Parts: sequence; C-alpha cells; structure tokens
Amino acid sequence: MDEMNSKIRKLLLITLFVVGCNHDADENTGLVYIDDGAIQCESNGLSVEQTAQILIDGGIAVTSSYCGYLSGIAVAAQCGLGDININLHKINIQNISDAKKLGFESVVSLRNGDDIGYVIIECPNQT
Repeated sequence: MDEMNSKIRKLLLITLFVVGCNHDADENTGLVYIDDGAIQCESNGLSVEQTAQILIDGGIAVTSSYCGYLSGIAVAAQCGLGDININLHKINIQNISDAKKLGFESVVSLRNGDDIGYVIIECPNQT
C-alpha cells in the first residue's frame, strides 16, 4: 500500500510540475479595438497598420494585429454612413488604460452573453 501511495504522490507531483510549466504568454496580453473609420461608398478607413502605429507612437508595443467587424449589430447599407469594421491589436494588459486614452477599447467591453462581440476576418488589401 505504501508503494502505491508513493507512486500516486509522484504522479501528482509530476502533473503539478507539468501544469505549472505550461504558462501561457497570452495571460499578459489583451485585445483592444478601434473603429477603422470607414465610410460606406466613400473611404476604406484606416488600415490595421495605421491603427497599430497609433499605439506604437503612444509608446505601446503591439504583438499582433487583426481586422474584424462587430457582431450582433445591424447597420444600414447606405452611402455616407459608417460600417461595423474594426481593427484589433494584441497588447500587454498593463497598457490597456493607456490605449483607451488613444481611442481604443478592450474587446471585453463587446461581450454580450455567449457572443464575444466581434469576428476576426482577413484584412483587405487597401490601396
């Protein structure tokens, strides 16, 4: 019985060690978003590179960037109106309040029940 208890303890220690070493670097990052400013029939708005540069110029490192749109929102298809496209950027969570000062918001604010509030899409070629 002591040998079995010893094996169980070893197995638990190994399991705890493996779980403890599986630290996810994403725990320290968060996504922020900003409206790309596109106007239907008139302009494509700011590219994901341009909005990333706003953060970089504000002293915030951007680890990755994505294009997306707001989900669960209806918008009229009419020239001259805005759309639901957004640019998303992964930054250190300690910089989220600084990003807000630059006009960005945390994607956490978009969550509505089970809907995360946005969809990531392939970025369009903007020329």
